[in-house]
Amino acid sequence: MDVIFAPDWSDGVPYQRLLASGLREHGVNVRFLYGYKRLLPLSRALRQEKADLLHLHWPEAYFPPRKDRWDWWRRARFRVDLLLTLQNIRLATTGHNLAPHNRAREAFATTNVGYAYRCSDVVFAHSEIAKTRLAETFSVPPQRIDVVPHGDLSVTLGEPVPVHAAREKLQLPQERKIALIFGMVEPYKGQEEVINWWRKANPDALLVIAGKPMNAEYREHIRAQIGDAPNIVARFEWLDDTMLRDYLCAADCTIFNYRKIFTSGAANLARSWGIPMVLPKRLDTVVFDEPCPLAHRFESIDTDFEPCLRNALATPQDFKSAAGWRETTDWSRVAGLTLEGYRRAMKGPRPRL
Repeated sequence: MDVIFAPDWSDGVPYQRLLASGLREHGVNVRFLYGYKRLLPLSRALRQEKADLLHLHWPEAYFPPRKDRWDWWRRARFRVDLLLTLQNIRLATTGHNLAPHNRAREAFATTNVGYAYRCSDVVFAHSEIAKTRLAETFSVPPQRIDVVPHGDLSVTLGEPVPVHAAREKLQLPQERKIALIFGMVEPYKGQEEVINWWRKANPDALLVIAGKPMNAEYREHIRAQIGDAPNIVARFEWLDDTMLRDYLCAADCTIFNYRKIFTSGAANLARSWGIPMVLPKRLDTVVFDEPCPLAHRFESIDTDFEPCLRNALATPQDFKSAAGWRETTDWSRVAGLTLEGYRRAMKGPRPRL
């Protein structure tokens, strides 16, 4: 079977690389759709490609915001572009998001994603509740949605290093409790709310925010929010695998205060690493075989965030204890389930476009 992954975000998103590698081990020929063509970017890019199936991971890549007068046109044309694309190829999509990050208010943005799901021969969801949400939100027939767990992102990081070595390397205090927010620094992740709480509550723990901001303006916004707080450290830099491993090893817990999210690769990585997590109950599509001693969920940052944080900081991180989770989310297993979905998609009737 020949499959094309689109868009090619493999440099910054290990999910695509690891899934492609797992599928190749199962005999699937996986290629990435390179580049971006103007006017009808998806159909024009695929014009010279021959494959059995297109696996579209992030439809919003084909109506990107340029902050010019043509943004509305890029969003409005997407349905036509997708219809032209699907004349000669089957479609799989993965439900990474219900709406593009930081773009939910843009006209057509969310409906375009929903249209891609409805046009798909198979849609992959990462949990049963995510499957239900996709079906209800976008009127996707449940029989066309397969539940495939998010794969284990820890495989790129190597073995853990001792906490004292990680902290020494990162120049973080040895004796203090550390809570970590890591990954791209973007508005939808709710860092401002955590920063404001940290400044007011002044907990006896260090908050470390490590990751690359989405742009210079947002970096300065977060820097101003932190101000002169002595118990908040910001490390605004891209985290390669070694640095990411070191930050995870140095932390006592991680915080995921996303305002709204459908899937979190970062939270899945923390679960695979065996590090305690503090996250809101509203993120009900991000699941970890709960109840789980590593997942500490709060209702509101103003009501029960503090005891959840305290409990998470008191829970030891334990990479070995997460071995069962890593086995469940092993990429060979994830790829095998994905291939089953591909095969069913190739045999079934096409969705009504």
